[in-house]
Amino acid sequence: MMKLEYDKLTIYEVEDLHKKLIEYFSKSATDLTLDLDSIQKLDMTGIQLLLSTQKTCKQKLIPFSLINLSDEIKQTLKLAGCDTTLGVSND
Repeated sequence: MMKLEYDKLTIYEVEDLHKKLIEYFSKSATDLTLDLDSIQKLDMTGIQLLLSTQKTCKQKLIPFSLINLSDEIKQTLKLAGCDTTLGVSND
């Protein structure tokens, strides 16, 4: 599991997280769960990184999941039309 240490995942944080994900994948990862508990704001750049990460996991046959999403983040993903794709339920 990778606990994100940001309060938001926007264009300003994506580069740093992208580097961490590349390092994670280079270490023969067997699964990837991103803990978004601390994330309070998400923009399209952050969503794009989540989608790209999911795609990479799928290509490498690595299970991928997102956990501890706030209602606001779930709503943002729903408005972007990505909630179902990322496996997020809005209940």
